[in-house]
Amino acid sequence: MISPLRVTNDEITEQLRHRIRRDSERRRMERPIEEIDRIIAECEELLLVGRKRVPLCMEERLRRLQCTLPFCAPELHAGVTIVHLMDQLFDLQAGLLGRRIDRAAYPDPDDFE
Repeated sequence: MISPLRVTNDEITEQLRHRIRRDSERRRMERPIEEIDRIIAECEELLLVGRKRVPLCMEERLRRLQCTLPFCAPELHAGVTIVHLMDQLFDLQAGLLGRRIDRAAYPDPDDFE
């Protein structure tokens, strides 16, 4: 026979594992959104100083961002017009935010316990 204390301990452990997985997924969604925000801000600054194209030095950063996305996205490249890249980034951000909102519309039942 399993003791009630052991059952309770197992339940607590499973809830902690579930919370860690959920928090990890949330962070995985938030990191790209934050990076997109930073890149958009830099693009706006470039536009303000009169630049027309994304500097080639941003290529690696755009590649790393693309690797963090939880879904397949169009390739992001430096050398394109800043406005083109910003349009792509806003579309990506909308997709990521939509995924966050979809999950929020159906909260985890464990949150109410």
